[in-house]
Amino acid sequence: MAESEKRDDKFTWTYAIWFLPYLAQNWLWWLAPKWDWWIIGLITLALTVIAIAGSICINLARRRWWRVVSLLIAPLPWLVIIYIVAVTGITPDSVRFALNKQAYLAEIERTDVTSGEPRFRTFALDSMFKATSTTLVYDESDEIALPSGEQSAAWQQRSQKLCSEKKECVNLYPGSDWPFSVSKVGEHFYIVYQNVIDAFP
Repeated sequence: MAESEKRDDKFTWTYAIWFLPYLAQNWLWWLAPKWDWWIIGLITLALTVIAIAGSICINLARRRWWRVVSLLIAPLPWLVIIYIVAVTGITPDSVRFALNKQAYLAEIERTDVTSGEPRFRTFALDSMFKATSTTLVYDESDEIALPSGEQSAAWQQRSQKLCSEKKECVNLYPGSDWPFSVSKVGEHFYIVYQNVIDAFP
C-alpha cells in the first residue's frame, strides 16, 4: 500500500482545472443573466476551497509531497493567463461587447436624436462580485474619453438631459474621490466602470 501511494506521488498541473468552474463564471455569467450568479459564485467558490483543502489534507496524511506542492501552486497558471489577458486588454466585458456589437449598433440606429447632435446611448453591463457598476457607452462626440470635468458645456447639458428624460446616465463626478475609469473598446464605444454608489443618478 505504501509503495502504491509512493508511485502515485507525482507533480501534476491537472489540479489547475479545479479552478476553472469558478473562473469561467466571470466570463460566461451574461449568457444567462437571469440566473442567480451571486449564489452560483458562492457555491462554486465553496466547493473549490473544500476540494483543494480536502485534497491537501488527504495527500499530507498519505505523505504525497509532490501532490501537495501541485495543489499549492495550481493557481499559478491562471495568474499568468489572467495577467497576459489583462495586459492585452481582453476582459469579460470587451468580449461581451465584441460578440454583441451588431446588436448594439442596431439599437443605436433606432435612437432618436435632435438634428446635428451626436448620438449618445448607454447599455448596462453590470458584473457580479464587483463593487463597481459597468456601463457600455456609445458617445459619437467621444467627449466621454476626456479627463473628468473637461467635457464641453454642451456635452454636460446633453448628458444631464438624457439622464433625466431617458435614464441614459453616466456620472463622471469631477473632483470626486469615488473611483471610475473609461476604456475605449471600439469606434465611439467606451466601457465605464463606476463605484456602485456613484452609479445611480
